[in-house]
Amino acid sequence: MKFMLIFWGVFLFFFCVPFPIFIYLMSEETATEPRNSLAVSYGYLGFSLLIWGYILVFFINNLFIKTFKQKNAIHSILRSGIPREAKIIRYQLIKYFPKTNMNAIQIVLSFPNLRNTVIEHEMMFHDSKPQEKRFDVGNHVKVLLNPDVSQEPYFILSDQKVGFNASGMVLRIVFIVLLIAYVVGLYSYFYTQESFDFGWRFLTFMHPIIFSGVMTLIYVLVFQLIVGKFFQNNKEERILFAGRNAEANILSVSETGVSINDQPQIMFQVSFKDFRGNEHIAVYKKIVSLLNLASVPKAGTIEIMYDENDPKKIMIPKIF
Repeated sequence: MKFMLIFWGVFLFFFCVPFPIFIYLMSEETATEPRNSLAVSYGYLGFSLLIWGYILVFFINNLFIKTFKQKNAIHSILRSGIPREAKIIRYQLIKYFPKTNMNAIQIVLSFPNLRNTVIEHEMMFHDSKPQEKRFDVGNHVKVLLNPDVSQEPYFILSDQKVGFNASGMVLRIVFIVLLIAYVVGLYSYFYTQESFDFGWRFLTFMHPIIFSGVMTLIYVLVFQLIVGKFFQNNKEERILFAGRNAEANILSVSETGVSINDQPQIMFQVSFKDFRGNEHIAVYKKIVSLLNLASVPKAGTIEIMYDENDPKKIMIPKIF
């Protein structure tokens, strides 16, 4: 995982920083006359400022603002979270760190959600006191539910510690400083070298000031697109932690034709009654492992969870 992050980081750096400059220097000759009219050149300048402004806001938001918001959310849960007792029903050791005597573990907890519906949820974290065996199967731990399901995290362990990774924060600050320095340097260097008292009239779309920003923006948008694919999981977790359960009748089960890593997406159409007695028909799509495909029910009833404010939003909590 770390290797892949380094690889894609270097790949991103190459195509966003030296590559546009190299292409420009190899294909363009230094012009001593204006390349565009004053209006067009200022249009390019404004376009480039919008791109780089968006990129800077994106990274600052994701590297700092979201981190501080999540820390504040955890502090809020520690102060006013709703307590629940959770039973550990599954335990898996991921990795042991001998230098710090810590375990990276994955556990599955069973506890009542905000509507007192018993749910199961998987979490992964570092156990700083593995010798106490607090997270063995069958043990109980205290958790705190977030009363505000519009923000993550939806729950935490009651004794969870909150803090920043110092080295990680330093790396983030260094990255932002270098990014700002690169952008400022890009503008100042090429303006000094190519303006010739004509202002910004040397700008073209393929100029590094613009093209470098466009390449970076493409990667940012691709990243957001990939994250957006997983946003459905957040919606499902909101239903899991704040929804109600119901027994639904299976109307139909079919494949959608979509697959992820050769695992098919299955579409369920079900009917059920909410807690008010109103009947609803809803559709739910779920990626199912090929190993579990035979166990997917085709008829009968199935347990679902639904959003009481919008009952057509459902999820199937059990993994087949």
